[in-house]
Amino acid sequence: MPETLHIYLHEPLRSRAEAGEINFFNKMAAALPGWTLRYHEDTEAQRLAAPLRGYGLFHMQEPPVSTILCLRRAYHYPFWRIEATNERWHFDVAKAAFDPADVPMDQAERFFTRWRPKIFRDGPTSRDGFVFMPLQGRLQLHRSFQSQSPIDMIRTVLALWPDRPIKATLHPKEEYSDEDHRILARIEAESPAFQLIQGDAKDLLATCDLVVTQNSSVALTGYFAQKPAILFAGADFHHIAASVWRDGPAAVRQVPTDPDFIAYLWWFFQRQSINAGAADAEERIRERLARHGFPV
Repeated sequence: MPETLHIYLHEPLRSRAEAGEINFFNKMAAALPGWTLRYHEDTEAQRLAAPLRGYGLFHMQEPPVSTILCLRRAYHYPFWRIEATNERWHFDVAKAAFDPADVPMDQAERFFTRWRPKIFRDGPTSRDGFVFMPLQGRLQLHRSFQSQSPIDMIRTVLALWPDRPIKATLHPKEEYSDEDHRILARIEAESPAFQLIQGDAKDLLATCDLVVTQNSSVALTGYFAQKPAILFAGADFHHIAASVWRDGPAAVRQVPTDPDFIAYLWWFFQRQSINAGAADAEERIRERLARHGFPV
């Protein structure tokens, strides 16, 4: 019996996918011969109706039933994920074990050479003695996937390195309260090492010593600049970082000095993601759907 896959996307992604302008969805159609792909607007009403329609994919929304999965870009086009949850720290890749010995280094080096200028940039990098801290949202709130609130993260790092310069940035798409700004100003006044600045993330990645964040994707981009990271929240790219969420408070003193960035990036994007531009994209899409019980 023919099946229908219902895909819920916000605009303009929905219109572009339906028009065949996004390669990943073209590959999905080719991967599912005999299936009909039906696109819906990503609204609360449509998502509430989704369980009654059968098999579906939500875009960056938590699936309510096992017949609906989460579709999410793996940070950069053309890499995608199909998961049972929208919570990155519970993705299959987050639970997988990374073994650099299992990586074909010739392929990894070619991948790094090709994708570094696309995702990070060309040009030299340096380590100029400062910590780059890309802040995200809800600075005062300690959420369930975080080891502590972002404000407490700042204080933890300052207590560890009171004299080491920290350059922090705010997320351009987040909203911050007056109280958030007052607290940050107070920290700056009390701790001269801490600076809240406006700056280009890639410029800061190019010159920092390391990245400290909750789980900002800036840290993953920093791997292309070969900069180590400390993560204070759950993430799907934690494997080569020091992770307070994973290993507890002592992790802030256990920063990997020279992790195998090149092997890891190949493993993360090529083995653990779906590359819509790769020859095996259709096979990988079917594998992910079958892994979660879809009759493909």
